[in-house]
Amino acid sequence: MPTSKHLLRSLALTATALGALTLTACGTQNAGAARNAAEPAAAAAVTASPSPRMLSGKDLERHPDPVVRAEALAVRLANTCAPGTAMELPPLPEVANVAETVPGTPPAAEEPPTPAQPPASADAPADLPSDLPPPQPEAPVSLDEVPLADVDRCVADAHADRIRAAFTAAPADEAALRKTLTGLDYLPETVHRMPGDALEFRIDLRELSPGDSLALEVTATGTGVRVDAFGAPTADTPEITEIRRKQGA
Repeated sequence: MPTSKHLLRSLALTATALGALTLTACGTQNAGAARNAAEPAAAAAVTASPSPRMLSGKDLERHPDPVVRAEALAVRLANTCAPGTAMELPPLPEVANVAETVPGTPPAAEEPPTPAQPPASADAPADLPSDLPPPQPEAPVSLDEVPLADVDRCVADAHADRIRAAFTAAPADEAALRKTLTGLDYLPETVHRMPGDALEFRIDLRELSPGDSLALEVTATGTGVRVDAFGAPTADTPEITEIRRKQGA
């Protein structure tokens, strides 16, 4: 089973970004150490800060960055269902706040404002006809659910088990349901409230599943939640709330 291209790209970007952050931070610490060496002996006696502790394996699921936790969970579940399906995350640094600017890093340059286009003059020559063929009408985006691959079905069962176990009683309201789901390391941007009277969310896991199509439907019940898995199409990436489930699914 080939590894999800979305998942591989996401893992590579996370590893690269955090690795670069660590190198920058270490460079800043080294520069500070050099300055301390040139100061009087009393200042040089200050204990240097320890280097970041490296994490690997299940420790990544406790990493302070929620993106790392979500990806580490996806890798573990995929490889539990089909060993070797997903690329393992490399060891990453433990960073208190990866979004914080590293000291000494110059702020990002602002984009220059785009100059406004002058209004077209009534005397301006009309555009010459183009030799290009007329644009073809776009094909309609498919909103029908798609079959799940076997490995995604296995991964879905693992997700469903951990979600159901987190709800020992019915969620009180939308905020309580959302808080529990994000506390289980499902990224907030992947958790979507469904319209209607029922307390129901969908979790979009297309970019974190081996088959690129996994989605979960979590519905509040009288005693907890019901979790249903389905396949979401990826062509043109339609909104997860718009996918039409099969009748009787």
